[in-house]
Amino acid sequence: MVNGAPGSAWASLRTTPGRDAEELLLLGTPAHDDRTPLNERHLFDLASLTKVFTAVAALRLVDQGRVDLDAPVAPVLDAGSGEGAGRITLRHLLTHSSGLPAEGREWRDGIRGDELRARVLQRPLGYEPGGGHLYSDVGYIAAGEYLERVAGRPLAELWAEVATAIGAGSLTSSPDPREAVATEDQPHRGPVRGDVHDELAHALERPAGHAGLFGSVHDVAALARMIREDGQGPRERVLSTDSTRALRVPTVRADAGYGQAIGLRVRDESWMSGIDAVGHTGFTGTCFAVHTGSGGFGVLLVNRVHPSREDADIAAVRRAFLAPLAS
Repeated sequence: MVNGAPGSAWASLRTTPGRDAEELLLLGTPAHDDRTPLNERHLFDLASLTKVFTAVAALRLVDQGRVDLDAPVAPVLDAGSGEGAGRITLRHLLTHSSGLPAEGREWRDGIRGDELRARVLQRPLGYEPGGGHLYSDVGYIAAGEYLERVAGRPLAELWAEVATAIGAGSLTSSPDPREAVATEDQPHRGPVRGDVHDELAHALERPAGHAGLFGSVHDVAALARMIREDGQGPRERVLSTDSTRALRVPTVRADAGYGQAIGLRVRDESWMSGIDAVGHTGFTGTCFAVHTGSGGFGVLLVNRVHPSREDADIAAVRRAFLAPLAS
């Protein structure tokens, strides 16, 4: 337990209204069996924060005129099966409204690599595209595959371009384990450190759009600043104003009550403490949020699944950390 959160490590960076200073806090160690003090260069498994970087990569291709958010992906990628699958668009994939299921469980049967990817991408739809909201790792796996085919380059290269544009200098999908923060001791893999925690992403054996990036607290803060600055990076414009607006303005309503924009959740009270903000969480214990009024933001990275995901709820910790953004 570090600062009230399960795990061994805590890295946070927060700005609050009326203060220009950024409050950086580093506590704990990268693993229970590694007593090296945590530093600001340590890389956390960002888990589903990866989805936001995938969404930004997609919107950059939209800004370049290379993809249309509202055109069916079917001419490029055969995604999903069943009624309406041919009508799935990139917008559907990026707003969890495609009808694709939450996850692909075929990895549990030992299926891996390209065969696993093919099976996951052909999962049956639970509803017709645009007919509802279901948070879907499969949808973001499909989005990543689509982007690779349209761009003609690996997803890791598209992520790297985003990282360069926003100033996230250490963002990577292949960290040095010595620089990574440990996650879970999994029965079938042993202690996981420097390798993606997400079982499906690991079994796919190459980068996927839903999980797999590692980054420091400063890397995620760079993403938050870009969103706050309406798409402007430290040296260049990362996204157009219209694309940045697409990250912040919801077009779908989740059953849980929050709004779903492209890549980001809007006013998700379960972890945002009721503030008017956009952001995302990651299963390993990561989150960030940007207050839509003041521009204050908070990044919290912990490894709550270390050494086990049991009794690892940090919703209250996230709410307490983000609450000052509204003051």
